[in-house]
Amino acid sequence: MHNVSFRQILLVAATLLAFFTLSASYSMADDSAVSKIREAINDQKQNIQKQKQVLLKLTREERDMFGELASIEDRISDIERKLFKSEDELTKIVAEEKSAKEKHAVLQEDLDKIVGNLKMMLAKLWPIHSRKLENKFGSLEDWESSDRNFVWLASVYKDAKAELTKAENQSKMIFENLEVQKELRIKSEKKLTAINKTKDLLLKDKLSLLSGIRQIRSMKMSREEELKALLDTINKLNYKLKSLTSKKILNFKGELPAPCDGKVKINFDPSAKPPVRGEGFETNGNINVKSIFWGKVVHNDTLRGFGRVVIIYHGYNYYSLYAYLSESLVKTGQEVEKDEVIGKTGYYPALKGTGLYFELRFHQKPVNPEKWLSR
Repeated sequence: MHNVSFRQILLVAATLLAFFTLSASYSMADDSAVSKIREAINDQKQNIQKQKQVLLKLTREERDMFGELASIEDRISDIERKLFKSEDELTKIVAEEKSAKEKHAVLQEDLDKIVGNLKMMLAKLWPIHSRKLENKFGSLEDWESSDRNFVWLASVYKDAKAELTKAENQSKMIFENLEVQKELRIKSEKKLTAINKTKDLLLKDKLSLLSGIRQIRSMKMSREEELKALLDTINKLNYKLKSLTSKKILNFKGELPAPCDGKVKINFDPSAKPPVRGEGFETNGNINVKSIFWGKVVHNDTLRGFGRVVIIYHGYNYYSLYAYLSESLVKTGQEVEKDEVIGKTGYYPALKGTGLYFELRFHQKPVNPEKWLSR
């Protein structure tokens, strides 16, 4: 048996103690690392779960929105079917009205001929009638001559009476034709009013559809692209307005009133960067904004980059746009008069005060308002 010193025992004990301490510290470090990893995994799981819930919610919302859009599309299809039918009916009414007008022209021409014949007969009869009144039908000694005159006069009177009867019948037919035209015109106007109301509903649904599609697809459209898409949608509806049949905006070029009182601070400059496609009016507070011409309100809502906007269709593919309104006083589908108040000016960011941004467009292309407005 070997002799072991106390010092050796202490050294072995110290070594063992150090080993166990080191092992314990390694074990604690391992536990801490594992704990952190587990916490990170749990956090990740929670984040994934949250993302899944958000994704599920968005999916449901998207599905609901697509369902709503599908419903709108179905409604649009139904309205368009009714619209096509109504427009076909209107085309037939217009054709009937045209035919009635053509018939009226023929009847009037025939009546003019009849009246001409009557005038010629009267021109022949009147001198003879006057002479007979003077000499009491002449001398009885000239009986043969008087008899011939009498027979001739009777024949002329008979022809004149026949022509007069023709004239009366022709006048009656013309009167009846005018009544038919009147009924067709009333029918046409009613049908046109109904068609435009249907188009108003269609426009509302199509704009909702455009808005919904943009939201779902997160479409990054410039405000010009958005405005063009809007005008294209309106243009395809092909509105025909009763009030504009005799009022063409093109005939008033250079004579249109300014949309509001104020100074033009921003001028039309499509080549600028960014392009300026209209004019900016600086105003003294929230003042009246007026329609520059007769037309129909086809948009009355906010539009990205323009604030509250009213767009008026003036017929023949001309539109006017009034932006940065503090309020609008019209409704979509409403027909407005020239100089009618449609809203109030609001805050115009580019001018850092109250004002109005105004555009005039042909189809979707902006035109220089300076050439159209009277100064």
